[in-house]
Amino acid sequence: MLLIKNGRVCGAPAKSDVLIKDGKIDEISENITGVGQAKVIDAAGLVVAPGFFDMHVHFRDPGLEYKEDIVSGANAAAAGGVTTCICMPNTLPVADTKGTIEYILEKAAAAPITVLPAGAVTV
Repeated sequence: MLLIKNGRVCGAPAKSDVLIKDGKIDEISENITGVGQAKVIDAAGLVVAPGFFDMHVHFRDPGLEYKEDIVSGANAAAAGGVTTCICMPNTLPVADTKGTIEYILEKAAAAPITVLPAGAVTV
């Protein structure tokens, strides 16, 4: 169990608490008490929001990893609250073959977020 207290919850009119049980939101209200062994996070001064989805990222992997790679890009995205992103296919080689898409998915397995490839339709 996880209790996030005193946060500014997206969609809620006032400072609220969020109780999470078994990985799902169980309750959102202004003052949740009596949760026993719950881990408590004080979110005073913070915004509590669902994970963000970025539909257009340029991780430049494969081929241009000196700019950014899948894992470094995913780490930066996670730090900003993104939980899922889609990589654009402008890589070297272009992500337009099964092999390149498989490469991206294999590298994405080590990422802290869900990374999905967008495939080009050039082949």
